[in-house]
Amino acid sequence: MTKLHQPPAGEPVSADFQILINGEPVGAYVARVSAMPFNRVWPGHQRPLDQTELASFVSFSMDEPTRVRLVPRKTFEEAAIRPLSKDIAPTISGGVIEFTIETPGQYTVELDGTHHALHLFANPVTDFGVDPGADNVLYFGAGAHDAGPIELTSGQVLFIDEGAVVRTAVTARDAANIRIVGAGILDNSWEERDEQGQTHSGCLRLFNCANVEVNGIVFRDSVVWTATVFNCDNVIFDNVKTIGMWRYNADGIDFVNSANGIVKNSFLRNFDDLIVLKGLKGHDTRNVENIRVANCVLWCDWGRCLEIGAETCADEYRNILFEDCDLIHGAMAFMDFQNGDRARVHDVVFDNIRVEYSRHTETPVFQHADSQVYVPSAPHLPHLFFACVFHSMWSRDNLYGENHDIRFRNIHVRLDDGLSMPPSEFTGANAAHRTHHITIDGLYVNGRRITDIAGLNLTTNEFAHDIRLT
Repeated sequence: MTKLHQPPAGEPVSADFQILINGEPVGAYVARVSAMPFNRVWPGHQRPLDQTELASFVSFSMDEPTRVRLVPRKTFEEAAIRPLSKDIAPTISGGVIEFTIETPGQYTVELDGTHHALHLFANPVTDFGVDPGADNVLYFGAGAHDAGPIELTSGQVLFIDEGAVVRTAVTARDAANIRIVGAGILDNSWEERDEQGQTHSGCLRLFNCANVEVNGIVFRDSVVWTATVFNCDNVIFDNVKTIGMWRYNADGIDFVNSANGIVKNSFLRNFDDLIVLKGLKGHDTRNVENIRVANCVLWCDWGRCLEIGAETCADEYRNILFEDCDLIHGAMAFMDFQNGDRARVHDVVFDNIRVEYSRHTETPVFQHADSQVYVPSAPHLPHLFFACVFHSMWSRDNLYGENHDIRFRNIHVRLDDGLSMPPSEFTGANAAHRTHHITIDGLYVNGRRITDIAGLNLTTNEFAHDIRLT
């Protein structure tokens, strides 16, 4: 069975593609995304729309192989379907692209680079087990809804059904046993920051909550960090999609001084950092621990894909696992530790991570004035591995931390033809605050195992040591 999620009346529909799924036409939603890696330090500037463009996405549910037929409105020379690890080889004839999706997941179709891409959200067929008429359920059925801010309390369920677009900003404080589920869209495009950066919540903010499930939802166009978890325990994101995050500071999912968190089976495309583990003053009586990120597809337009920091106000970060993820686009760094405060960061594992480097990736640039214009420059090679101990504009502890016992295992890098080995960097701050005991166990570049540290294109300083490549 394949079930299409059609856009509701009044929702803009993309004109970039004609799309048939198993022979049935489906309309594509639109999302505003970054058109260039051009960033500016807040506060006081809204990002101009001429730095953005529209992308397309479709959502459907499937439990069988599904045939996709696309007719792009523009001519093209090459079509890439990512993640490349899925080995989807399209047939192209007369400007028509056809291919089969064998399993649920998230996929992108990119024509001659990243601009105006199509995103395919192939959801598993899911029964969320929710009675829309129950007293504890806030239900939104198919259609467009201007809900305004929603604050959830213990035991409540927010159910955004397929075909629903709900313009809202969701918060919960000191609550437990909350669910936010459904195959619809939670849209935050209506929110704006003032010149001091004040907001409501972005798409989702949780404070001091426990036992929270976020499942199936599409988050679109957050005004700031998309989904943020402050001092929470046991929060699970499953099959969540973030797209349309074109604005400054539009992170994906941020765990702030939280424990026992999971992000799995999800897709994130954000302008700023994607999945981030932070420690912030005011929340730093708790450590960041027992976090797992698994089976995710990640596209970062400016910042970092999988990140610790840069704010690390906590005593410890520990027992953190990133596994079985496809990093299909990056800008600054793919796997990143920016230890800017006092935390001792240790027992972190990256396992079976697949990283894609494209010759179309453009160089990130900071904008310093309104008159400055972005000048495209490609190819750019983001850092593969990056770990440092430092102080920055985001540091608040006035203390240095430490990074140790970090393992990268079964890392597979795919480089476009003509690209060289990407850079990596490990540094410490001083003799007492180091980056050390780093193991890289199985690094493969275009299928060839790298066994010599000299082949890593690695930069270090005197406060980084015990780095092993096996």
